[in-house]
Amino acid sequence: MRTLISLTLLFPILTAAARAPTPLSAPVSTPTPVTLTYADIAEAATPGVVNIRTTSYRKTQNPQMDIYEYFLGGKIPSLSSHSIGSGLIVDGQGHILTNNHVIDGASTIDVLFANNREKVPARVVGRDPKTDLALLQVSPKSAQTALTFGDSDKLRVGDQVLAIGNPLGFSHTVTSGIISAKGRVIGAGPYDNFLQTDASIHPGNSGGPLLDMRGQVIGINTAVSSEGQGIGFAIPANMARQVIRDLQKFGKVRRAFLGVVGKNLMSEDDLEDRDARKSGGVYGFLVTNLVVDGPAAKAGLRMGDLVVACGQEKITDLNHMQRLLGLKSPSDRLRLKLFRRNRGFIHVAVSLQETPAADRLPAERDLF
Repeated sequence: MRTLISLTLLFPILTAAARAPTPLSAPVSTPTPVTLTYADIAEAATPGVVNIRTTSYRKTQNPQMDIYEYFLGGKIPSLSSHSIGSGLIVDGQGHILTNNHVIDGASTIDVLFANNREKVPARVVGRDPKTDLALLQVSPKSAQTALTFGDSDKLRVGDQVLAIGNPLGFSHTVTSGIISAKGRVIGAGPYDNFLQTDASIHPGNSGGPLLDMRGQVIGINTAVSSEGQGIGFAIPANMARQVIRDLQKFGKVRRAFLGVVGKNLMSEDDLEDRDARKSGGVYGFLVTNLVVDGPAAKAGLRMGDLVVACGQEKITDLNHMQRLLGLKSPSDRLRLKLFRRNRGFIHVAVSLQETPAADRLPAERDLF
């Protein structure tokens, strides 16, 4: 419950000195910045938020249904399931962003808008399971109110936010809260970098926007903690913006590939070299394997190298490096700082390439 504190303005009694004539050159007044209320933001943003309803059809695997094969000429009735989620309009061409898990496995996808209760069919432009984002498209005539993206890197813990979505099927519900934490890793994928919020989020909110107090999208509501209430997670807008760009252009996300398998350091005991333990703490990641003819191998990285920095940024752990790599283009070059046994600290320049298809890579969990 939010407690309102009323402020009382105190007007001092004017003294004789205070009644002096007003000077001819009055000071220039500074315009008071306009502060948007929750109602202002909700009213402006709601038309840009959509409800997504999917239907999935699958054939039954129940042996007792085999009788239908005889009576219906081999046509076994299919079972259908339905799910709900949220999304947001990102441009005037009818593109809608949502979570990949909202539309995963869907046979049909329908979109409902705030100002029109008629269902509009949507097609999938592209999906990115690694970030749990998907881009849909409907007729541009239906999606005319696009939301503006803000800079999620500028968010501070404690900033106020609003969530709009379709929780439990209740259309266009608005809830409020704050940014509780940044950079959360929850085990959803290799690019975990979630914003944590206490704005109320429930099943059906997935894919809906998290808005700042300027009405800009700073996150995509994605997950909630099953351990307690008031713990929700959103994908940062800056990550989503890059995914949208690639999905619109290529229908997939073109990710940069380094070609290493890494391991996080649990303690200084993981460092065999005594000098490496004097590097200033436990950070970075160990290279435990390399892809033959991959970018890292071609650049001269070796198994056992300790990667501690990328450019001017210190690498804290494996997940940090994967997030940085996710922001790079396959045509970029990296300058890595690493510690090598019997050599000390050295710098290596790596020319990245596009991540190969999964069937061309070894089945390693921490390969990137």
